[in-house]
Amino acid sequence: MPAVWRIIHSFFTRRSLRPYRDSRISIVALVVSEHDRSVLTRVANREQWDLHFAESCAEAWAAMSQCLAPVILYDRDWPATEWRAVVQKLASSPHRACVVLTSGVVDDGLRQELTRWGGYEILVKPLREESVTRVIKLALSYWRNASRPEVGFIRR
Repeated sequence: MPAVWRIIHSFFTRRSLRPYRDSRISIVALVVSEHDRSVLTRVANREQWDLHFAESCAEAWAAMSQCLAPVILYDRDWPATEWRAVVQKLASSPHRACVVLTSGVVDDGLRQELTRWGGYEILVKPLREESVTRVIKLALSYWRNASRPEVGFIRR
């Protein structure tokens, strides 16, 4: 095999064997309960997701924008906020993140309202690992396949 082809072959072989860590998925979470935080931490460690806990809506927006997080978890009981406005703001990110609302009460009316404000899904509190894993994986799949305008693209 000529030297050039060996170099090319070596490059692609090494690249394809790289650990998944180089392209870890970022998740931003605003959750109140310590139990929910520990559940999210266990799931993120197992799935090799980068989990960023935010202490305010502004911090969540900054983290989401910086790491282009495709999924944001937002606790409906976050103090001193109106969940509808927060969901609408987070869902309006340029990369159209999927906002997952965590709530102790879930019904069809809440699901419809969440969708109207741009949210993706609801997770029942207290969080359970299986539910968190399932919903985040579905949100990631949806986010990857959703059509989004190019960031910075100006339509005239």
